[in-house]
Amino acid sequence: MWQLPKMSVDDILMYLRKSRTDDPALSVEEVLSKHEQMLDDWVQRNFPDSKTIPEGNRYREVVSGETIESRPKVQELLRRIESPRVKAVLIVEPQRLSRGDLEDIGRLVKLLRYSNTIVITLQYTYDLRDERDRDMFERELKRGNEFLEYQKRIMGNGRLLSVQNGNFIGQKPPYGYRKVVIKDGKRKCHTLEPDPDRAPIVKMVFEMYASGTSACQIARTLRNMGIATADGGKWVTSSVKQMLTNDHYIGMVHWNKRKTVKVVEDGDVIATRPRNHDYQSYPGKHPAIIDKDLWDAVQAVKGKLPPVKDRARNVNPFAGIVYCQCGARMSRRQYMNKGVERCSPRLLCENQTECGTASCTVAEFSDAVIEALDQAISDFELKIEREPDDSAAVQQRVIAKLEKRLEDLERLELAQWDKYTQEGMPKHIFEQLNSNVVREKENVQKQLQSARETVPKKVDYAQKRETFISAVNSLRDPEASVREKNLLLKKCIEKVVYSRKKKDSDNRRFGVPEPMELDFHFKV
Repeated sequence: MWQLPKMSVDDILMYLRKSRTDDPALSVEEVLSKHEQMLDDWVQRNFPDSKTIPEGNRYREVVSGETIESRPKVQELLRRIESPRVKAVLIVEPQRLSRGDLEDIGRLVKLLRYSNTIVITLQYTYDLRDERDRDMFERELKRGNEFLEYQKRIMGNGRLLSVQNGNFIGQKPPYGYRKVVIKDGKRKCHTLEPDPDRAPIVKMVFEMYASGTSACQIARTLRNMGIATADGGKWVTSSVKQMLTNDHYIGMVHWNKRKTVKVVEDGDVIATRPRNHDYQSYPGKHPAIIDKDLWDAVQAVKGKLPPVKDRARNVNPFAGIVYCQCGARMSRRQYMNKGVERCSPRLLCENQTECGTASCTVAEFSDAVIEALDQAISDFELKIEREPDDSAAVQQRVIAKLEKRLEDLERLELAQWDKYTQEGMPKHIFEQLNSNVVREKENVQKQLQSARETVPKKVDYAQKRETFISAVNSLRDPEASVREKNLLLKKCIEKVVYSRKKKDSDNRRFGVPEPMELDFHFKV
């Protein structure tokens, strides 16, 4: 009969996490405390002469998350099992470690297997070096993932039904409302009620916009009045515009207005929340702050405004590239001189009223960009003239040798287990041989991890040089389109951080302009 290997409670890590299958009436702390007691009882039964597992070996996950990346405590635990001191992980059931997708399952099984860490549950103990145990463990994790996907579909249908019934299911109420719980028959439902202090401000914003006041002017007025946003910050143009399109204020609730969409970028799957214009809207149970006539008047005014983003894209070659030192974007502005003559277009911080950064003309900024790109091209040419750097190829050969050695050691370890279990190798000889293999595997794994983390990235400086030259030529070519210039610049520049002090003069029209300070972040 298989028995636990020789270990002490200091060699065991305990991991606790609340699951969707637990009693929803219990808090996270109550569930963790209950499971912790069950695991402590197991320790007392199997290690009667020992103390409990040390507090430093206990990991309590209090945040929710489907993947390993979203749960910090399990990440700490997986880093700990790299130590040879750790012999086992104690959990209530395998699914507590992960209910993620196949990628998470594979990562978890691989780390536990090659770190020689056994997984102890209240029902069974898994030694992942054994093929049968490994298969059972993987099946348990896959079953947990299938249940998670099923639960998400059921919960999604329930949330949609709740919205269709007029309930508010969001975590954060819109500005001007408070989230409350009411009784609908025998059920408790979440809805909104107007905040007596903030609801009049919402109505004032809508009335000002309908009367012709711009969103920028409204934001400035709110700041001057000392009114803070719901998070305690300062009002900006975008937050005012977001309020003006929020149909909660006319008593509606919506579904999938910002649906989570997963996309692939640079080989990684990331979650995005783009605005969905085909979202579903339903009458809510909460009272409206804005009447329908005022709402329609605001939407009519908004419909007549020119598309700012499209206009900026066609006139500003530096759109999306230049940022002020305060973190806000720099935008292109065109002013009139005495209402007749157009002044030279300028780059201006969108938050200039707060940060006070002085502006510059587009022409002088363009000259500075051309100078910086020319300098980068010269640097590329110097690097091309040098002998090619083959350090990356050397590092790859080292990695290949380490990977080959690791595979040989794994085959040797399996062969030793076969001789021990099937051919009757003496136990003391097996333990000595196996400990040597395990020790060498740990060293090779550390060397392999270090080698992979230090692989130098090979840069094609000749290709970079051609890209930068194309960008410079487009800036110097008056016939090149603004869109073409912007696309080429974005291939070369990640961002430019701009700063400039105001003129040293009481009259802002005179005085010597302070020099620009530009911090270029090139894509090299």
